[in-house]
Amino acid sequence: MKLDREFQRRILEACSEAYPGFISDESWNELTDQVDEQTLGANFVYLYQHGLMEKAVDIGVDGHYSFNLGGMRCTQNGMDFLADDGGLGAVLGVVTIKIHGDTLREILERKILESDTPPAEKSRLVQGLKGLSVEATKHLTLKLLDKGLEHLPGAVALIGTYLQQNYR
Repeated sequence: MKLDREFQRRILEACSEAYPGFISDESWNELTDQVDEQTLGANFVYLYQHGLMEKAVDIGVDGHYSFNLGGMRCTQNGMDFLADDGGLGAVLGVVTIKIHGDTLREILERKILESDTPPAEKSRLVQGLKGLSVEATKHLTLKLLDKGLEHLPGAVALIGTYLQQNYR
């Protein structure tokens, strides 16, 4: 296969050493000595398509590659990919999930109604749930999350059993 993850890493590392500039002639020569033109071109194109490098390769109608040393530079995504901690992309890419109080109540109500609890008890629990303030619902949800996390080893075993039974 032309695509080679280890070679891609060497390409990115060579480009990162020159960042924010472009790859050095010395690094370029080291890379070209390691693989044939097809493999070299395919890996540069692949890295470009994933946004890890700027466009540095053109493919002619004859199938030959034209390499532009002045375009061989890592993007910020390429630099972040090489960073052990994910770089600024990891810091800036944090996603905060906010769940509306009514949504929490609906989820809890659905779980109550789906349970094996007797109908009279279900009705009592649902009515009690509807009477809670948003803050009380959040507090209840956090308590339920804590209880769920206490049973995490059992949940992990359950996931393993499910995967083993359904995806052999």
